[in-house]
Amino acid sequence: MSRRRFPSMIAFAGFALGVGIVLSNGEREAVAQPKAPVVITPAPQAPTITTPANFGAKVGEEVEITLTGTNLADATGVLLSCPAKATIPTDNKNGTEAAKLRVKVTVDPKTTVGLYTVRVATKHGVSNARPFVVDSFPAVASTAANRTKDTAQALPVPGVATGSVAAETSEFYKVKVSANQKLTFEVLARRIGSALDPIVVLHDAKTKRELVELYADDTPGLQGDCRLTHTFKEAGEILVEVRDTTHRGGANFDYRLRVGEFVGATTAFPLAAQRGAATSIGFAGPDTIAAISVTAPKDPGLAAFHVAPGAGWSVPVLLTDYPQITEQEPNDEPAKTNKLAVPGGASGRFDKAKDVDHFAITGKKGQKLVISAQTFEVNSPAEVLVRVLDAKGAQVAASNPAAPVNRFEFTPAADGDFVIACEHQNFLYGPDEVYLLSVVPAGPDLAVLVTFDRGEAPAGSGTGVFATVTRLNGYAGPVELSIEGDAALSGKLTLAPGQTFAYVPVLVKAGTATGGYSFRLQATATADGATVTRYGTMLDAVKANLGGMPNPPQAMLNQLAPGVTDKPPFEIKFTADPTSIEKGKGGKILVEATRDKTADGDIVLAPLFVPPTAPAAVKPIPKGQTKGEITVTVQPAAPAGQTPFVFRATTTIAGKPYAITPPPVIIDIVDPKKADPKKEEPKKK
Repeated sequence: MSRRRFPSMIAFAGFALGVGIVLSNGEREAVAQPKAPVVITPAPQAPTITTPANFGAKVGEEVEITLTGTNLADATGVLLSCPAKATIPTDNKNGTEAAKLRVKVTVDPKTTVGLYTVRVATKHGVSNARPFVVDSFPAVASTAANRTKDTAQALPVPGVATGSVAAETSEFYKVKVSANQKLTFEVLARRIGSALDPIVVLHDAKTKRELVELYADDTPGLQGDCRLTHTFKEAGEILVEVRDTTHRGGANFDYRLRVGEFVGATTAFPLAAQRGAATSIGFAGPDTIAAISVTAPKDPGLAAFHVAPGAGWSVPVLLTDYPQITEQEPNDEPAKTNKLAVPGGASGRFDKAKDVDHFAITGKKGQKLVISAQTFEVNSPAEVLVRVLDAKGAQVAASNPAAPVNRFEFTPAADGDFVIACEHQNFLYGPDEVYLLSVVPAGPDLAVLVTFDRGEAPAGSGTGVFATVTRLNGYAGPVELSIEGDAALSGKLTLAPGQTFAYVPVLVKAGTATGGYSFRLQATATADGATVTRYGTMLDAVKANLGGMPNPPQAMLNQLAPGVTDKPPFEIKFTADPTSIEKGKGGKILVEATRDKTADGDIVLAPLFVPPTAPAAVKPIPKGQTKGEITVTVQPAAPAGQTPFVFRATTTIAGKPYAITPPPVIIDIVDPKKADPKKEEPKKK
């Protein structure tokens, strides 16, 4: 494994306690996250994709792929997160099988090489997101007969071999090389959501002997993947072996072996860009790579975008709302600093032994500053010690090397200039040892975690998305939550002070065609005359869906999708009675079901989200009936404000369970009314 420490993360976003929260500016903040009171699972009729992680397409070309999973029949569309056109062929009864679906995909020629996602929508819902890889090289699938050196499979150069490693086995490919040809051999596995911890080893094709020095495992910055570059003195043939580090294997041990004359980047450099700004992005890594000119996206919901060094694999560039600089040498002593604006960021590199980088900032008395150094978030192997020095060179603050997130706060005791000194904690140096230093004033902020990424609803109805909101840096006011994305979707909810959990309605416009639609959950708060906007993220849930990938592409963290379905065989309508309930009192939620002939059985109502301070007594709607009610008791300690109540309704259709989750019913919980002294009866004498 890499020497880089990764923070310990619990594998489900809704249950994170004291973890690093990803904010929309790309930074992580260590906060204590409340335990979510709900676990949401897919509806039983919703589709699921189990497609291998190495599936994908070449830039600008059409490819037909076969998606595998469950409930894939009656597909209505394919949702890709990259610029591409997807169609579902209708020949050979395609679309009628539950376990597989053929799809034709044409990727836009301008698409950046990298990792994206694919979903399938059916008449009954939308699937989970699975990896979809866009590459610049043509792909050849493994024959699975290439598990010995004598049966090595031929691989054209440049090219990509896609396969899956079985336990206790290796896969071999034969590659022709020319004299003085410089080739790169790169295995994508952990970076595309595979469980494989890959090793690549080269062998002489004639003697079958291993070329001991031509071996790669856990290349720094590649999240456990490996990359090897070598210039061959003589022409001939070599064998390329791919296997797992500990000889594990199985259905989820997928890989993409890329072979060609391309350069390999570890990270971008600079590591960040200001939104909407034109900038030159270079690359950090063992090779000298020319910089490219880009204009950073303006989208406030994007935490990063990706750039690629020619035919090499892409790397992320973080997006920020403040100016960025690149470290300029010499700055090895406090007298020779780079000036850093506040707020501002600087990309630095430890390029020589005992390198210490110095940056000058101006501090204001009493203004709390947040200082962070990001490395593993952008796949740099560096570990940075950050110190703050006063005008006399005395240390007044420093980062904690044992903390899972390299972030600390500093409040100047007086106006003045300060120096930030950055050095490598392990005294390492080299072209890969880069970092992003950020200094921003601490202000009111939000962190929003989303528990589940999908749902289903027919046109004219809706569903909802569950979120946990943490207020930061002293903010305690209301939070506006709203659905942002496709015009067919809407919904909003105000989270009152004191409320942490929310189930935001996702409403589908009447007349919307069936299929998959994308959206994000936006959270907005106003404090000190400024508006703070953040977006819901699913860091740990995405990591779990991608085989435990340490640092998933940040664009994946807020991709939510409802499936717009056909009219379901039954529908449920909830009505609060009354719509406003005082603390300490009770009320009802009236339930009305509409059924067709196939849905005449019992309808079971299960609380998906009911506030613990307002318990609800739920009973099923018996067979053949259409009316029911839920009793709600609001405890005196319940927080005031608009409070959502969410119930999943399940019945049996053709012998199989079928569930729907209607939009939340909102009850306004209010403080007890005080008696009007003017209306009190006069006291008897």
